[in-house]
Amino acid sequence: MRFRYREYMGGPDPLAEPDPPPEEAVRAAGRLLEMIAGERSEEGAPQEALTAAEEALTRYAGGERDALSGLDTGALRGALGGAASADLERLDAADHGLTPRELRRLGEVALGEIESARRAAPGGHRVGDGVGDEPTGATLAHDGRDRALDAVATLREAMLRRAAEGGSAAPLRAEDLRYAETEPAGAAAVCLLVDLSHSMATRGLHEAATRTALALHTLVRTRHPEDRILLVGFGDRAREMTPADLVEHDWRPVPGTNLQHALHLARRHLRRHRGLRPLVLVVTDGEPTAHLGDDGDARFAWPPAPRTVELTAAELDAALAEGAGITFFLLADDPRLREFRELLERRRGVRVVGAEADALGPMVVDQYLRRRP
Repeated sequence: MRFRYREYMGGPDPLAEPDPPPEEAVRAAGRLLEMIAGERSEEGAPQEALTAAEEALTRYAGGERDALSGLDTGALRGALGGAASADLERLDAADHGLTPRELRRLGEVALGEIESARRAAPGGHRVGDGVGDEPTGATLAHDGRDRALDAVATLREAMLRRAAEGGSAAPLRAEDLRYAETEPAGAAAVCLLVDLSHSMATRGLHEAATRTALALHTLVRTRHPEDRILLVGFGDRAREMTPADLVEHDWRPVPGTNLQHALHLARRHLRRHRGLRPLVLVVTDGEPTAHLGDDGDARFAWPPAPRTVELTAAELDAALAEGAGITFFLLADDPRLREFRELLERRRGVRVVGAEADALGPMVVDQYLRRRP
């Protein structure tokens, strides 16, 4: 994975100076060297293949991380037999992961590229919209928080109630009182939902999504540590991920865009951090085509089944009712996706943005900074 990520990262290689090999990989290399030493004494052993493998593994165990780039694992497996397979797999798994320091470097490079793009955009560097609770335009009943009374909305509620009760009821009751809804100031609870469906890879959008997630995670971790960020990947079902999980994701052709499950996990994160400004950012190139059934298994259908749309809309409405600000970044403009966009735009509190892959990172970072205090 380390080497595949280099190929599409673009710009200066953040892994040009790799970390030393992980301990688990060095142990596996040591076991393979022992097998090679034992095999050398056997008559008819392929000495040339064993010598080349021994040289590469010795350099690797000595700290040269790139020593295995030319290793012919097929020839080595043929020379040592099936006994070497387990150690070769352990070596490959340990070596191709990213160390925490390498992952930090990738995030810093991704953030730096996005910030350069933002500065170069018309208007220059954009910042947040200000500090303090901001009115959303909505009103609500008393919820225990200190809010400003909305006199017009209160009068309207009282008049509607009296009309429904025949006009002889009390002019004003406590339940008529309506208060101005505001977005809370302070730290933010941020959810970035990334579409992992196969179409993201076939359209070449997965690279931009990965860099965007790394950059946003780095921005939150290094400059806004008071915020709480959750990364969710969703294909046929959704799961909480770390940046390393996303970088190492293999983008297998699994059908399904289970936005319903992703929003459910996002709501759980927001509930864990009540009192923080709730913000959900969704990166996708398609309409929802999967949902979780009552048994917990994924249900996939294309075109989307009415039940999928219904459950996805219910999760979206529940997140909005809990105060979340939600922005969708749509990376395609298919006819069916336009129908989904219209469904989103009918909901107050949802912002929908059409995005090109090369502009995704700056747009997501902009939206995060503008929506946080």
